[in-house]
Formats: sequence, C-alpha cells, structure tokens
Amino acid sequence: MTRLRLSVTMLSDWHVGSGTGRHGFLDRAVQRDPDGLPFVPAKTLAGVWRDGCETVVYALDGGRRGPWHSWLDWLFGTQPALEARGVIEGTHHGPPRPAALHLDSLHFPAVVTAALREKPLLRQSATFVKPGVAIDRETGSAADGMLRFEEMARGGAVLVGTAEIADSWRLTDDQVHCATALLHAAARLVEGIGGKRRRGAGRCRLDVGGLAADWRWLQGRDHPPQVPEPTPAPVVAPSAGRTVVGWEIADLRLVLRRPLIAHEQTMGNSVRSAEFVPGRTLLPAVLQRLNAPEAAAAARAGDLIVTDATIEIDGHPGRPAPLALVHPKGRPERAYNVMCETMAAGTQAVPYEGYYVGEYELGRLLRLAVCPRSEHTHNTIDDRFQRPVEAVGGPYTYQAIAAGTVLRAQVRVPSGLLGAGWQDLLAGTWRVGRASKDGYGLTDVSSAAAEPRTSSAPPDGRLRVWLLSDTLVTDERLRPSTDPIHLAAELGRALDVELRPVSDNGSGGAVDRASETRRSDPWHSRWSLPRASLLALRAGSCLSFDVVQGTVTAAAVQQVELAGVGLRRAEGFGQVRIADPILHSAFDGACDVTSVDASSVQPVSADSPAPEDVSELVRVWEEAAWRGEIQRASETAARERRHEILGNGYEKVPSSQLGALRTLVTGLDDPSSDSATEWLKRVETVRTARQAPWPDDVVQHLRSVLTEPHTVWQLLRLPEDSLVVEPGGAARLRRSLWAEAVRTLVEDCLTAHARSADAREGG
Repeated sequence: MTRLRLSVTMLSDWHVGSGTGRHGFLDRAVQRDPDGLPFVPAKTLAGVWRDGCETVVYALDGGRRGPWHSWLDWLFGTQPALEARGVIEGTHHGPPRPAALHLDSLHFPAVVTAALREKPLLRQSATFVKPGVAIDRETGSAADGMLRFEEMARGGAVLVGTAEIADSWRLTDDQVHCATALLHAAARLVEGIGGKRRRGAGRCRLDVGGLAADWRWLQGRDHPPQVPEPTPAPVVAPSAGRTVVGWEIADLRLVLRRPLIAHEQTMGNSVRSAEFVPGRTLLPAVLQRLNAPEAAAAARAGDLIVTDATIEIDGHPGRPAPLALVHPKGRPERAYNVMCETMAAGTQAVPYEGYYVGEYELGRLLRLAVCPRSEHTHNTIDDRFQRPVEAVGGPYTYQAIAAGTVLRAQVRVPSGLLGAGWQDLLAGTWRVGRASKDGYGLTDVSSAAAEPRTSSAPPDGRLRVWLLSDTLVTDERLRPSTDPIHLAAELGRALDVELRPVSDNGSGGAVDRASETRRSDPWHSRWSLPRASLLALRAGSCLSFDVVQGTVTAAAVQQVELAGVGLRRAEGFGQVRIADPILHSAFDGACDVTSVDASSVQPVSADSPAPEDVSELVRVWEEAAWRGEIQRASETAARERRHEILGNGYEKVPSSQLGALRTLVTGLDDPSSDSATEWLKRVETVRTARQAPWPDDVVQHLRSVLTEPHTVWQLLRLPEDSLVVEPGGAARLRRSLWAEAVRTLVEDCLTAHARSADAREGG
C-alpha cells in the first residue's frame, strides 16, 4: 500500500461551509468535526486536488485529452454523472473507473484535539463571525436586507490527514513514480480551498509526504507508463450439496473514525443512510481481507454469513426492536409486549421505530439504543462559474451514521472451510459504505473468535419467531413474497418440520403476529444506476407458527439461527431468533427503557505526525480567546466594579480630565512607559495647584493600573488556565496583551461612567 501523509497550512482565514446557520445570529456556519473543531472534508480536498491534476495532465498532453488523462481518471476516478449531463466529454469506454486514490479528511493533529478537549473557550476561539453586506450596483451603498454574518476559521492552522493507494493494484516502480509525481505536481498548484477564495479566504499550502517521486520525474517524458489494471481473483465454483456440521464465528467490533453512509435511499439531492450497516455492504471488505477463493465460493453458496452491523449494547450487537414491543405515544420509557399483554383502552400505542434492544434476561431492565446519525452537506463546483450550479449537480446532502459510534457484526463460516486463525485477518482499518474514497466510512475493526450461541427447543408446539434482519423468500413460482405461508415453508424445511402460520384472531387481545414489509431500492454507486428492488419481511417482525408435523430440536434451532433462512443469506438477510425471552415476557409498562449512549467513545482524530509544541499550533487561538475574555471581563467590571478600578471619587473628576486619561491609554505600550509616568506627575501637579480635582484614591488606583504589570489581570479575573494549552503560555500572553487589557478596561469604565452620568442628567 502506498500511504501518503498530507498537511495543509492555512495561510489566511478560511471557510468550508456546512450549508447551515443559526437563525438570527449566523447565516453560514463552518463544518466541524465531532471534537467541535473546523476541518476540511475529503470531498473538498479531492475537488481542488483533482482540479490541479487536470491542469497538469492538460499541460502534459499539449492542451488536449491524451494518454496522461488516463492517469487522471485512474487516480481520481471517472465522472459518469457529469458525462451523462454533457458537462464533460466522455471518452472512457466500459464501466466507470473507481478512484484508486482514497483520501481522508483533514483534521487538527491528535495532540491538538486532546489538549483542547477540556478547554471549550479555546475551541470557541478557533472561529469568528465576519459581517458582510451586498452593495447596490446603482447607488453604491449597502443594499437593503443584505446584511449577512459568516463564520470563518482562523488562519495559521495546520491540518493533517492521509491518502493511500491500495496494494490490490500491484503497481510497478515506474507506475508508482508516475502516480506520485502527478500528485506532487498537482499539490503544488493547490493555492486555495473552501469558499470565498476570490476574496482572499482559504489561501493554503498542501504538502504531501511519503512520495516515491516528485514533479521533476515528469520532465522530458512524452508518454506515461501503462495505466494499472486490477488483477482478477481466481474463481472457485461452489460445491453443491455441502452439509454444514459446525460453525466458526468471528465477532467484529467496528469503531467509526469517520461518518459512515449505509445507503438506504436517494431522494432528490439527499442521500439517506440506514441506522445499520447491511451485511451486503460489509461482504466485499470481508472477502478482500480473507483473500481466499474458498471464502468467495462459500459466500456464493450461502455458507459464509456476514450479519448486519448494528449498534453495540452491553458488548453485544443490538437487535432491531420487535414490532410487538410498543409504548404509549410520547412515553418510550413504558414498554408493552402485545404478544403477551394488552394496553389500557384508549391508549395510542406506537412501535419502537429505529430502536435496538440488547440481550434480555428475566429480571433485568430492557435496554434500548438509537443509532446516532449526522448530516453533511457538499456541493459540485462548475469549472466555468466556480460555484455550485444545478447543471453539474449543485449542493447535496449525505446522512450518515455518526463518527464515534460502535457497531457489532459477525462473520460465520462452516468449520474447517478456512485455515486456523482466519478471524485475525479481519482486524484492521476498513473503508466501508458510500463515498468511502472521500473520507466516509473509515472504520477501525477488531476481530475475535467466538463460540456459537446456545439455543433451546421451544417450550410447546408453537414457535414465536423474531426476524433480526430483512428476510427474502419466494412463492411456488419463485416470485418475491411477504406472505407468512412462504416463510413457514422455508423455515419448516430448515427445521425439518411442517409449520403453519398463526393468524391474528382480531379480538383485540394479545396478538400472534406483528409484522411489516419493506421495499428497498439499492443503488449501484459505480454505475450511478439503481439495482433491482428487494421486497422483504421487515427486520423486527414477529410471527407465530404452529408445528403441524415433526419435532423442533435445539440443534435444529441453533443451525437456523446461525445460517438464517431465505435468499441472499451471505449478505445478512434472513437472520432469525426463535423463542427469544423478549417475545414471551410481559413488561406491563413497569420496565424502564434505558437509553444507551451510542457514541460512548471519542472519535479518533488525525493520526499523522505533528509538532510536539502544541502551543505553536494554537497560539492564534490563545490570543483570540484572551482578547475575547478581556472584552467580556472588562464590560462586566465596568458595569459592577468601577470604584475598584478607578478608585473612590472618580465621579468628581471633570470630563475633560477623563478624556485625557482615555487619550493616554490609547497610546500605552508597557508598564514602564514614560508617557504614563509623566502624565501621573502632571496630575499630581494639577491636584496641588487646583485644589485636588483628582482625588488621592483615584490617583493611587490609576498609578497601580497604569504602571504595575499584574494589577490589570487581578482586576479582570480571567480564567487563565482555561485559555492556554501549556501553563507557561499565560505569562507570555499577560506580557503581550497588557497594554490592550489596560486600554480595554479603562475605556470600558469611562464609557460606562459617561452613560451613567447621561442617564442621571436625563432622569
């Protein structure tokens, strides 16, 4: 794997917008990561980096599309959507080419985020609000109703991240040199990032480390090496009639370092994510890491099972809340099981939509959790207008599972299919889900061997079945079906019994069935085309079946719970639980439903190397935080403690003399300034000759404020420990900001005094 270290130094204030604001306060907010700090999304970086690479390859090809453009498409991928709209010329034949270069978003180094995690005042100072107004073309003055406030991130920041080219391409040395040289040349052309670049914002320098060659490798080369082609994996035909006598299991724990898009549906310009990661999304990553033809053959035969990844609850995978589990509307803490109990007449019951439940034992609280999701806005920039326009896609929104969420899944294979220790091959860093090349879906995965869950035979001749994932079954003519009769046939064949579904009696008492259907419309991201729709019994459905013939054994139940039922079981479909304690428990509304904190771990910050001196990276923030706190503390002191600052009797000093004090502090530099000493001497002379217009207490207080380095800080009472990263930084900032603090404090006191005097005269 070719791994590159990325570093962007912001040379000016910058703005990467979130597409949102705060009504009445902010029109455009910057994007923030889970640590509350501004960052550069990978999609934004990929856009400006690709733009630079287009400039490079056009120059190498002599201003036309030539062989160097093939390397552009290989590095950053083709753009079938823009080709279909006629925005760019489509010269690529065959399927769309995915990007070989995978980027991560750029964040502040981990050492910085760790230092700021407990310092909210410093985090707030990372941005500031910048006002702006539109100018009327005819009058040349500010246009009515066009005042705006935009959030800007402060310049001087250094953000780091990574990029990588997977080993699956098996590049030659010449190909590695070509790819890295193009990336280096393109990086040197990146001069700005984010919005408002034509108004001076977003000036930056992109540095790339770990390159095998720099731009000089391109000099004197007329033709590039051949573009790499993926090496097809060997294909092994699945064995027919395989009998599974035992299972080996890998427990997967997925910690999301970045938001993950598990595509559920696309509505207009909004891509919506499911609250779980389907097994079909995880299956390619599992097969890639196992790298065994036998595993791929087992997946095609339905013998290798990858379950859906759901939120972790008490160290176990959460299970979709049974549709039989309901609560009064607006009271999710009161749970009822409609298969065992009835609710009071007139109560409006609603299911636990979007909830997941943990393993349940009698006598314990039933624990539920909701998978947190986040919204992310991006846009497609038109090269001619340099802004988002509808013709090229314009703004669009991604919904994703939030970074920091912990998910659980399982991989199950027949015993002996893979070599010993195959579970360890699954551990590592995965890129999963939609837009994985653009920073989404970066996940840390740990894997451990696990024993199969112990199952027991149902207590009587009636089965209660809980679907843990969507289940696909067909009728006699192989058409998709959601009829419980066809599920009974599939389940009966798996259990070696004959089953008959139990229908609801409609009497209003306890029910025997609580099920729904779900239609999903998968999307082929490479082709930008829809896949075939899937009609399934929805996860969480609860059904009852009578055993007409045969006996259900514990071994058969365990086999069905491990292997699943129906079609496409390798992709996580058809997972069931038989006779689970939840389905046989009456909660009577007395069981408190505990909400589990889904994001129980902090998201992992950028792991690239960073300077050890954290204070150098956040010095601009520290100064901004101190200035903000000086302003706030000065206003508070001027309103409540003017006598403590100016001394008793300052009201007797003529306004002209106070005006001279204001002029003095405007030009003050440091405590040893001659101007302050000379002014105090003149005040004492005037006090002696003119019957003391300056009271003694006022003169003493002003002498302390204007000539002693510590007095102003004692009066302001700043939370200094919360405003610096390192203890030594406070002394440095007290020295550099002393004059500004004195000026702000004295001017605020004089202004408050003048307003108070005007109010008394007006009253």
